[in-house]
Amino acid sequence: WPPINSRSMRVTLALCLLATRPATCLVRGLPGRSRSAGLFSAGRRATTRPRLNAGLLDDMAAAVRGVSTGGGGGGAPTLEFAPVESAAVGDWDSLKTTLAASPTFKRMEAEAELRATGAGPAHTDNKLRLFGKSEGDVRVTLYRDHAGWCPYCQKVWLLLEEKQIPFKIEKVPMRSYGDKPEWFLRKVPSGLLPVIELDGEMITESLVIMQILDQTFPDNPALPAGDSPQFQRANALLKLERELFGAWCELTFRPGMGPFGARAVSSFSECMDRVDQALGETDGPWFLGGESPSIVDMQYISHVERMAASVLYWKGIQLRNTERYPNLEAWFSAFEERSSYMATKSDYYTHIMDIPPQYGPAYSNEESKTPAAEIDGSAGSWGLPLPPASLTALEPVIPHPTPGLEMSAADAEEAARHEAARKDCAPDLDLALRHVVDALLTGEHDADAIQADLAAHVKDPEATRVSVEYLRDRVGVPRDMSYPAARQFRAYLNLAVDALRKV
Repeated sequence: WPPINSRSMRVTLALCLLATRPATCLVRGLPGRSRSAGLFSAGRRATTRPRLNAGLLDDMAAAVRGVSTGGGGGGAPTLEFAPVESAAVGDWDSLKTTLAASPTFKRMEAEAELRATGAGPAHTDNKLRLFGKSEGDVRVTLYRDHAGWCPYCQKVWLLLEEKQIPFKIEKVPMRSYGDKPEWFLRKVPSGLLPVIELDGEMITESLVIMQILDQTFPDNPALPAGDSPQFQRANALLKLERELFGAWCELTFRPGMGPFGARAVSSFSECMDRVDQALGETDGPWFLGGESPSIVDMQYISHVERMAASVLYWKGIQLRNTERYPNLEAWFSAFEERSSYMATKSDYYTHIMDIPPQYGPAYSNEESKTPAAEIDGSAGSWGLPLPPASLTALEPVIPHPTPGLEMSAADAEEAARHEAARKDCAPDLDLALRHVVDALLTGEHDADAIQADLAAHVKDPEATRVSVEYLRDRVGVPRDMSYPAARQFRAYLNLAVDALRKV
């Protein structure tokens, strides 16, 4: 599932939109791999594990380089790009001018300028975080995944943000999306993520990293003292988290047939009941109480967020907005009020696309058909008009992903559209994408007029439709944009898809 960076987006879409045939995409699958985290210890340092065999993701790289994928079908077609002239939609320059006048664009550009200095809110594109200190105070470098999806990286990222520890960020691909660079393997022969470099020492294993960071930077402690009853509670809760993780794997990644499937559902649900009960044993939403999440909360959220998506998509089991888990819902809501978490949070579709390459194939049942179609858009949920953002939806939608940024529902909807347009506004893209950006900017569209314009100018509607679907299905959250923006982007891309289907 290749990242949508500026060059790969432009080249791949140009290949598919303007060439007479869609680009061939060949993917060699990888076996799933899960990583377990131990309980708190005295503080283990980096360990080396045998490196797993890693395959290659050929599709985007081959298209960008214009070389043969080696899997049949030859190399990527050569581009001969000529912009399409159309009176029905502006050119890229006029669209960019409209976008530049948007308050959302101005806000996001200002945030990008702050990011370059190590300031501003948490964001997946950050390379430096200073929290009001100087670059000379930075002792930590976080090595995390390019996709912004890895659950083990997420919890370390969260801890650094919550404790406001100055740090630098280096991004490395997960194995499923390409080989690790040699410079990283020289530092970490195992190639595992996440890694931190603390005062020149490489440390692996997410839970160990978090404990060492909490001990090294004692301000804003995320763990109780080691001789306290709360520390014993923390260890008991971490054991329960491992039990929950095992029940989730048994439920999701093994075929569930007859009594075996029912037993897996019962085991997972019963374990989640105990998690919900544990959350209800303290004042406030957090596992250990207090005003902010602890390492225990961060250990849970990284996988429970993915469980909420996956058990709904593959098993039809709802964890959010259900009476069975009220304390879990309050816990999720408390996290969603924190900018540190919202910068790392993904959406259900990204999760169900990213889980199998990392953990192995998942198995669905009859009960999952309706929610699965809602999540992956096959039931029309990605079409226009979109329902209003709602916290009570099957997948709760925070109207705007920046906590504390007050705006009306209409302004939040416009902000999401303009965030998506800002991502897509690139000069090499042609007519179908210009219509998408124009509609995102204005919030208005004439489906018949768009269809007529595409019919008049697009030489190969089928190839163009396939390419737009390819982009739509590869929008990742938070890597590419926030979930509110992704909802809008997918729906407006479907505007073009539907028009092209009718040409």
